[in-house]
Amino acid sequence: MPTTRATAHRAALLALAFAFLLALCGAAPAAAADPPVPRDDIYRSLKVDDVPAAYVVLVDVSSSMQDRGPDGVPLYTTVKRRLADFLGSLTPADQVAVITFGRATGVVHPMSPANRTDNLFTKELPQSAKESASDHGAALDAAADQFDRSTAPVGAVLMLTDGAVNAPGSPYAELGSTAWQRLKSRYAALGEDRKIMGYGLPLAEGTGVSEVLGSAFGAPRILPVDPTALGSQLSAAKDQVRTQKAVSRLRADQGGTVTVSIAGDGVSGAGAHVAVATGDRAGARTRTLRVTLQSKATHVPLTVRLTTGGESGGPRLTPDGPATPVTLRPGEKKTVPMTLTWRQDARFSLFPGSSDFRERVDLRAEISSAWTTTVRGSLGESKFSTGEPVVTTLDLRGSVPGRPPGWLYPLVLLVLLVGSAIVWRVHRQRNPELAGLLVVTDLRTGNRQTIPLRGREVTGETDAGQVRARVTVRGRQEAGRPVLVLRCERDAPRAGGDRLSDTGTCELGKSTVLCGIGFSHETENEAAVLQ
Repeated sequence: MPTTRATAHRAALLALAFAFLLALCGAAPAAAADPPVPRDDIYRSLKVDDVPAAYVVLVDVSSSMQDRGPDGVPLYTTVKRRLADFLGSLTPADQVAVITFGRATGVVHPMSPANRTDNLFTKELPQSAKESASDHGAALDAAADQFDRSTAPVGAVLMLTDGAVNAPGSPYAELGSTAWQRLKSRYAALGEDRKIMGYGLPLAEGTGVSEVLGSAFGAPRILPVDPTALGSQLSAAKDQVRTQKAVSRLRADQGGTVTVSIAGDGVSGAGAHVAVATGDRAGARTRTLRVTLQSKATHVPLTVRLTTGGESGGPRLTPDGPATPVTLRPGEKKTVPMTLTWRQDARFSLFPGSSDFRERVDLRAEISSAWTTTVRGSLGESKFSTGEPVVTTLDLRGSVPGRPPGWLYPLVLLVLLVGSAIVWRVHRQRNPELAGLLVVTDLRTGNRQTIPLRGREVTGETDAGQVRARVTVRGRQEAGRPVLVLRCERDAPRAGGDRLSDTGTCELGKSTVLCGIGFSHETENEAAVLQ
């Protein structure tokens, strides 16, 4: 027997699992689909009864049509009775031609409006079936002539027969003959700009009507052998033709889409790319735009769902109000206010100024229709589509201030300090401090004078003996050895002579002569001469 603790543990696990399932269900809600529309509602909206269909009825009048059917009524009588009901159910826009075939073929009722068949059963159709043969091919050829007289977008051949091809001497006596091949090419040409269907209504077994119609049509529709159900079979054929009427109108809207236009302050351009001038203000920005949707469909109502796409954190377009789909009647135009949101922050720049601002956002219009499910299912148009999504790209263009980063100025200061230190160090190396004594000697008299050396440069006047000169001394490294650099400017040795000037170096512990004056350096510690 489970304990209370175990039971509580299992209950907690079940509750956790249930909560997890609820989270999963709520995490990815399915997009709401358009509810399907009943087929009859689509027919009414398309006004299919105003769309003409051309019917050519081929009636076998061979003598076997006088045989009695399962209900004891002659087949020919049943055909006329059910055909009268069928013609009475057609719309005023429909057209009908009736052709009889046996050994000979006769157009008893040329192509004309369906509501003008009053004399068909009293005067035009033969009273009884008496022909001794059945030339199905000639009847189909005569039917093609009747289609040439009609511009209806939908056509149907209804062949009512109880026997196989029996046409001695006719070019259509053998299926697959040259005449049949020409007939098939003729129907193919007729079907290039309209839909023409072939319906076989066999009234007895062994008619071979499938092969007969298949020799003229690519894919005929063959109804079951049941003379007693001829009325309902004719109605089924009429319903399929009615479906094709609807399809003929829907073809104008195949891939039908919407046009998207965007207006607002700073908006220019049209089509797939729209430019938006954003100015030079920085920070979070918003602007209201007017998005106008117009249906290009002629018959189909459309549903448009607007979404935006772009980089994460980039510009966004959101509707002003609930994000509900926009429904458009054929040709209708609606305007949806949407808010454009973006950020226009300063950009990195080494120098103050302004730089270009560039961003983009895509507005995507997903197009669907409440009719699609019914059109693809009940109407059989599996490829029907309301078109690809319409994507409009908004190019945001403006300017933003160029702002140096906060670390730039401290970095510049640091570089200046480091550079100054390097320059100072190089200067100290190139201009070391002096020490010791510079001995100046008048070479003619031997008189000497000493000049103390302190600092990095020393300038002094000397009057050793008969020497009058100005001497400048500084230190320098040459080939890794310290030397003294001397510049001497001496008064003219003789009256009326030129003043003398010269520059030279003096190695430590040695002497040199400049301007006729001897120079030497003396110190107790040679290593401390140049520091």
